[in-house]
Amino acid sequence: MAKRRQAVSAQQVKKRNTAKIKNKIFTVVNVLWKPRIIAACLLLVMLCVAYDSMDMQQMLPVESVQIEGEFKYLDKQKLREQAIPVVNGSFFSVDLVAVRNALIDLPWVEDVSVRRQWPDRLLVRVIEKQPVVFWGEDALLSAKGKLFVPGKKLDINLPQLTGPEGQHQTMLKELARMQAWLLETGLYIQDMQLDARRSWTLKMTTGMEIRLGRKQLHERLHRFVSVFKSDLQSEKREIKHIDMRYTNGFAVAWKEA
Repeated sequence: MAKRRQAVSAQQVKKRNTAKIKNKIFTVVNVLWKPRIIAACLLLVMLCVAYDSMDMQQMLPVESVQIEGEFKYLDKQKLREQAIPVVNGSFFSVDLVAVRNALIDLPWVEDVSVRRQWPDRLLVRVIEKQPVVFWGEDALLSAKGKLFVPGKKLDINLPQLTGPEGQHQTMLKELARMQAWLLETGLYIQDMQLDARRSWTLKMTTGMEIRLGRKQLHERLHRFVSVFKSDLQSEKREIKHIDMRYTNGFAVAWKEA
C-alpha cells in the first residue's frame, strides 16, 4: 500500500512540475511577443496615416497615353490630344470610362478599350469604322450598320443608298442580299433607291437601271437574273433601264446609239 501511495504521489509531483514548466514557457513567450505585437500595431497605424496623407497623383502619375490601332481616316496624335484632358488622377485612380467616353463619340470611331500598363502608361485601343456605303447626301454606313457623318466628303468608290429616314440598315441588308444574287450576271449595284412609296430601284455600275417596284422584290430580281443571262447578256445594244414590275413580263429601254 505504501509503495502505491508513493507511486501516485510521484505522478502528481511530475504533473505539477510539468504544469509549472509550461506556465513559465508561456510567460516567457508572452513577455517576448507583446512588444513585437505592439510595435507591429504601431507600424500599421503609421502606414495608414502616411497613406492617407500621401498625394498618390504625384507619386504614381500617368505619364503617357499610347493610342493603338490601324487607321486610314483617324489620326493618332489627334486622338491622343482628345484623350489627355480627361486623364486625371493617379495610375490606380484614373477614370478609364471617362477616357473611353472622350473618344467613342468621334465620327470615325467604332469602338474603344482602355487599360493600364504598369507603371505609368494608359493603352488606348481604337477600332476605326470601315465605311461600306454612302447614305443620303453626306452620311456613311459602317460595316456594322452604324450611321455617321464624316468630317469631310470622301472621294472613294462606294455604293450609294438613298431612302427614307431610319431605313438605312434595312437597305444595307438588301444591298448585300441582292448583290449576291447578281454576281452570276457580272453586274454590280452602284446606286440603290427606296422612294417615299417604298418602290425600289437599282442602278448598276454600267449605268443600267432595274426597276423592281414595291412588291415581290426578290421574285422580280430572280426573274431579271434569269432573263438577263438567257436573253439580254449577249445583246450588243446597251440597256438604259429594264422594268420588272409586270406580272408576267418586263419592259426594256435601250440606250440610243
